[in-house]
Amino acid sequence: MQETRSIQEKLRNAWKNVNNIFLPNDSWFDDPDKCTKIQKKLSYFNPEHEDNPEHIDRVYKGLVRGINITQAAIEWEKPSIGRRNDTGKWRGIQWQLVIAYSGFEITTKALSNILEKKPNLSDFELMLDKCNLPNYLPLKPPQPENSKNLEKWLNKEEKSIAEFLNLKHKDIEVIEDWIVESCPINTWKDALLLARAFRNTTTHGFLVPSKVKDWKLKPSLEALTENIAEILVAALEKLES
Repeated sequence: MQETRSIQEKLRNAWKNVNNIFLPNDSWFDDPDKCTKIQKKLSYFNPEHEDNPEHIDRVYKGLVRGINITQAAIEWEKPSIGRRNDTGKWRGIQWQLVIAYSGFEITTKALSNILEKKPNLSDFELMLDKCNLPNYLPLKPPQPENSKNLEKWLNKEEKSIAEFLNLKHKDIEVIEDWIVESCPINTWKDALLLARAFRNTTTHGFLVPSKVKDWKLKPSLEALTENIAEILVAALEKLES
């Protein structure tokens, strides 16, 4: 029976195949036919991709940067930031997701031909639609061993968890559905929204490592990090095909 490849290997191989379409580096500046070939592949994600070398160059550099960032995140063994204790480990898990998500955003901008703006929800929906991903394996809400770790944040009237995490807009909705209402994440779209919410509250300094511990978030953060890589693998395979 063939062993299941790791997500790290899948992303590495998918990028190798796509990179071969572009290599050697800068060859598109002297080969109009190659520009046309690359543009036809990119047009799967957005037909407005141009076939001039300057545009191809910008897209390629975006792909290189984005994929390498996410690859570095998922290949980060035993992530830890700060002191070598449990707090440093929980913080490392948080930032592993932040880094993976950052690479995903950069890659989405390149593939979707939105190089000058930040991707929005509709951009993500189009990206996911193009990837033809399998059904999402539901991500269950956290279940701390000590319910007191969460109970004071589960006040539906005061929405205290949203205030504590300084959540905005869609971030509030996905976090409250998952944690407050105990609804599992059932779609790739909601998984991305949840990853974005955790990215935002982590980078703004509101989700502290102690809450990652108390709320038993470590497995979910790790799963979301892997989900991000899975989406990129699917996107690269579409680009290469």
